[in-house]
Amino acid sequence: MEIALGLFALAYSGLVLFVLASSLRKIFAPMRAALTAFAISAAVHGVTTLLIADSWRLALAFWGVPHLLLLPLLLWSAHRQAGAA
Repeated sequence: MEIALGLFALAYSGLVLFVLASSLRKIFAPMRAALTAFAISAAVHGVTTLLIADSWRLALAFWGVPHLLLLPLLLWSAHRQAGAA
């Protein structure tokens, strides 16, 4: 069950980060859009995990680890987009 939840968290984090970065690219440069998307998503999910007092460490790992795993891919994609422009 934990593996399925981990895969869900990774997929959801990827969807949120890349859709948010894509939306922000309309007003920011690709690298700034990627970093802003990461900051917004990390802040929202960080506040959400702080509201869960019982298992905040598990919740932080549930959202923090996938975000950190996807950050290099997000930055690489932004770098490629900035180079193509």
